[in-house]
Amino acid sequence: MTLRTFTLSAIVALNFLACNSGTLQAQTQTPVPPAYNPTNPLSSTAGEPPSVEVAPDHHVTFRIHAPEATAVTLNGDFLLGAPQVKLIKGSDGTWTYTSEPLTPDSYTYNFTVDGVMVLDTRNQNFKDTPNSLFNFFDMPDASTDFMALRDVPHGRVESVIYHSASLNMERRAHVYLPPNFEAIHAKLPVLYLLHGAGDNDISWTSAGKINLILDNLYAAGKLKNMIVVMPSGHVPGAPRRMMQPPSPEGDPFTKDFLNDLVPYVQKAFPISSRREDTAIAGFSMGGVQALNLALFHQEMFDYVFPMSTGYFPAGIKQIEQDNAAILKALAAHPFKQFIMARGKDDKLTAANSLATLQMLDDYKIPHKYIELDGIHSFVFARRFLLSVFPLMFR
Repeated sequence: MTLRTFTLSAIVALNFLACNSGTLQAQTQTPVPPAYNPTNPLSSTAGEPPSVEVAPDHHVTFRIHAPEATAVTLNGDFLLGAPQVKLIKGSDGTWTYTSEPLTPDSYTYNFTVDGVMVLDTRNQNFKDTPNSLFNFFDMPDASTDFMALRDVPHGRVESVIYHSASLNMERRAHVYLPPNFEAIHAKLPVLYLLHGAGDNDISWTSAGKINLILDNLYAAGKLKNMIVVMPSGHVPGAPRRMMQPPSPEGDPFTKDFLNDLVPYVQKAFPISSRREDTAIAGFSMGGVQALNLALFHQEMFDYVFPMSTGYFPAGIKQIEQDNAAILKALAAHPFKQFIMARGKDDKLTAANSLATLQMLDDYKIPHKYIELDGIHSFVFARRFLLSVFPLMFR
């Protein structure tokens, strides 16, 4: 069960006694402390230090007040792939951990109290995911200006709902419109940006900060006007087939994307349908979805950017057995830009990524491969997208 919110309150008992006159009088009793619940740590006292404190020397101290807990751990991409760490309990019931100095960036974290993952309700910045709730914090310096909230013209992010006849349900997507959108009177190129398995359609513009990156690139004059569509990648009611090519009976996500999402956004927004005006990018699970769409519907896309991703060996074998002709056709009519990328320390997808690159080499499909610093997280993905946004639609 996904934990959503944690409400902290004291319970005050009112004892109503009948007096001799027959009237009722309310007598306020001593407050009864709430029963201990690891999903509901007690609130901190007024004036207590913040739950996340970034020091000038780039150490970060994490705090959570849970006096009756027996164990508290901390996880997040600030650990750069290292195992979760243990917090130390103080005499006042506050658990703390101070990190080693971190490279300035924006990082996720979450607490686990007695085996239950909890949200830091004292931090309003959180990454709402299908599996859990992560908070995030910023450690800014000059190197993170590219994703800072700055005094520049801002684009608009809209949440839209469309009906999916393929899935027989309503679906949500987020759409980024450029800062000067109202003044544009032409069909615009479009980027479809697909999220990973641990995220959803809002993740790119919350913890991902993609809207701020785009705002700053527009302000610097580095981008062509484009619309960015960020759909929901999870398909309810169907098993997740991460890192696999489409099955013979069809892929539910692909069906929804092609038959419902694309027609909807092309009707709702001034989007060009030309191949040279269409890009697709995806992270992890979304990277495989991007590969599936680009490789098997190559007439639609001219710019392809899979991140931290790749097929399992069985998937590659299936593609080569069933779709060799498609791969050969793509070699003859390549994408204008086809760049795969991975974080240097991303061990999760290293083998799949290299195997997929080998498949592309074997079929002589033109592509590039980039490695940047980072693990399997937005720390890497933000910087990769920063480098490829300006390449689109040139």
